[in-house]
Amino acid sequence: MADIQELLSSISDEDMAKLKSVAESIMGGETKKEAEVKNPISDLPIDMNTVTKIMSVIGKMNKDDYRTRLINDLKPMLSDERRKKADEAVKFLQLMQILPLLKGMF
Repeated sequence: MADIQELLSSISDEDMAKLKSVAESIMGGETKKEAEVKNPISDLPIDMNTVTKIMSVIGKMNKDDYRTRLINDLKPMLSDERRKKADEAVKFLQLMQILPLLKGMF
């Protein structure tokens, strides 16, 4: 009995907190680490302005303009090799559209 009392008195507050978290995980309680894993987005330093910019970039990425529509309309008449080049040209034009938006973000 004296050994148990000595053992309990020698446990620090930090050790007690670790024991508590182990006991909660065994008993099915939620520990602090599990709570952080469940919602990792809440700790990100992203404000609404950044989210708005990201959404506008995503919207512009798949938006067709007259140049990309022309290339896509011509693709059925092209050979396989030239279709691949047409796809690359469309991707390049889409990238050129979003570059000014990305410049302001970083």
